[in-house]
Amino acid sequence: MTIISTSAGAITGRLAAYAADLEFEQIPSSTIDRAKQAILDLLGIAIRASAEGDSSAVSRRVVDGLAAPGKATAIGIGPHYQPQYAALLNGIFAHTLDFDDTHEGGSIHPGATVIPAALAIAEERAASGRRLLAAIVASYDVTVRLSEAAGAAAQYDRGFHPTATCGTFGATAAVANVAEAGAHVLENAFGINGSQAAGSLQFLENGAWNKRIHTGLAAHNAILAFRFAEAGALGAASPLEGRSGFFRGYTDDPEPQRAVATLGSRFAIDETAFKPYPSCRYSHAALDVLREAVSAPGYDPNAIESVTIGLPRKGLDLIGVPADTKRAPSSIVDGQFSMHFLAAVALLRGRMTWDDYELLGDPAVVATIDRIRVVLDPEIEERFPTMGASVEITTRGATTRRINWTPKGEPANPLGWDEVIAKFMSLATAVYGRDHCVRLVDMVRGTELLDDAGALTWFLAAPDR
Repeated sequence: MTIISTSAGAITGRLAAYAADLEFEQIPSSTIDRAKQAILDLLGIAIRASAEGDSSAVSRRVVDGLAAPGKATAIGIGPHYQPQYAALLNGIFAHTLDFDDTHEGGSIHPGATVIPAALAIAEERAASGRRLLAAIVASYDVTVRLSEAAGAAAQYDRGFHPTATCGTFGATAAVANVAEAGAHVLENAFGINGSQAAGSLQFLENGAWNKRIHTGLAAHNAILAFRFAEAGALGAASPLEGRSGFFRGYTDDPEPQRAVATLGSRFAIDETAFKPYPSCRYSHAALDVLREAVSAPGYDPNAIESVTIGLPRKGLDLIGVPADTKRAPSSIVDGQFSMHFLAAVALLRGRMTWDDYELLGDPAVVATIDRIRVVLDPEIEERFPTMGASVEITTRGATTRRINWTPKGEPANPLGWDEVIAKFMSLATAVYGRDHCVRLVDMVRGTELLDDAGALTWFLAAPDR
């Protein structure tokens, strides 16, 4: 095991100083543009999930029963909550469709924890849009760099969900930056949240809602830790690199210096992907290939004899095994983590949208799944944490093989503004009127012009409030 230096809380302190102090003026315009795309992408997902997610009504009932009245806005509901509870609901909504952004190197969803926390505090403090954008950029860096330093595969092997564990610290950074609290307060909040960073992969056992709740809890806990630190509570020293800290408890052989090595010169949000499909990101490279095959002239799904999809080991663990379970998903979460089901939908419909989860248990899908295998591909594994996949399709005795190293949505194969807006509109217009959604798009694209971020959150409440 790597011996981790605990001297002077060097990693925690440097990370806190960077995240608390980052200003809008220090960020390239292209990175600011990317942050605005991240906000719009997440809002569309959360708006749709607030109305249609099978876990959303339960989540709201729980929070309504706990929360004292406040003025923070829960998406699709209204300004009725204390900030931590608005962040809790919005964090759940943001991750419910499994449609939110991803970072390949960290194997993590950064936006679903940090943006809900940042929005809640920005609304409470009447923070400017420029301040909100700076906080989001800083917090993506914290979330992603922690996961890279810890090593995604090692975290998965220990049964942790990095989006939840690392995202707790990232969301805390977002809150402190928005509130202009200073590095000392953030370092103490990190120390407190060293005792709250949590998230188990056991949800894969039965398609549980834990994964969605993880992101909400991370956003909620970030605000709670910040409240303690702002009030003067003393948090644990060196919560990241300490002898009982995050790196020791959550992973094996970490590289703590990776958490701070490129701060300020390389922005994680620039490396973040926006999803074209509402499913585990490890499925996307294969879905791209299958959709292309379906669109070829003369395509006949009945002529396909077999399909073999090759994944890296952690992708296989998440969406390929145990094969018997993955072949028979019974819930939406099961479907989101079944390469077999997702591939079958793509072969039959030439797409994979939120509405296609209606095909769970469909006889044609079940029959197609019988022809699909999902295996470990050593060539893909060699380049982990790649999100790539190989696909072999055998038709009338002839087999073709293709590797997709760069699924749609990655920075090297990006969704442009037109595509991000189209995704937002396809989700949000199912809940809000088109004119309302168009105004939201315009407001997000001009976030830096807002004197008060509350002008944005006002538009996130239920239209009939």
